[in-house]
Amino acid sequence: MLAVKRQATLSSASRIHQALRPGLLSGLSFAAATRAYHSKLYGSADEAIEGIKTGSKLLIGGFGLCGIPENLLKAIARRKDIEQVTAVSNNAGTSDYGLGTLLQSRQIKRMVSSYVGENKEFARQYLGGELEVELIPQGTLAERVRCGGAGIPAFYTLTGVGTQVETGGIPIKYSTDGQKVLIASEPRETKMFGGR
Repeated sequence: MLAVKRQATLSSASRIHQALRPGLLSGLSFAAATRAYHSKLYGSADEAIEGIKTGSKLLIGGFGLCGIPENLLKAIARRKDIEQVTAVSNNAGTSDYGLGTLLQSRQIKRMVSSYVGENKEFARQYLGGELEVELIPQGTLAERVRCGGAGIPAFYTLTGVGTQVETGGIPIKYSTDGQKVLIASEPRETKMFGGR
């Protein structure tokens, strides 16, 4: 079996370690520190996003426009100092709702998603060279997120074998005139499993 190696999207454990200030929770086990970090309550959406800065990678929950953190996205959109965000999400919302608010305010540098959806601004920015887009099959995106949260750096999947997912060359970013591919996907490592 020929499989394509995928990099995990993020590592929750390492992000929690980085987020905890030295000595803040000293003496606690990592598990206890993680629970303490995740149980913090905030008085407002603006307060909840205080740690987000330029260049952050954000994992945005929800499916389509259902279950998305709309108030947090609006709070980020109000913060013009937060730029060059990589948004990892099932989709990009619509032109003026969900992640569309951050696309309208030009705060997203790269979208990592499985569905382009019905967002005309998303399509315009991608085809006009303003936005990097990494399209990933839905199941592979879910597995990247799961692996990242579990601290697994990469995995193999059959999805994409024999396509440009394996060989590389999928346009991630176009030139501003849309005529040239400036960034293309890289070839993926492959490996044989059980003769397949």
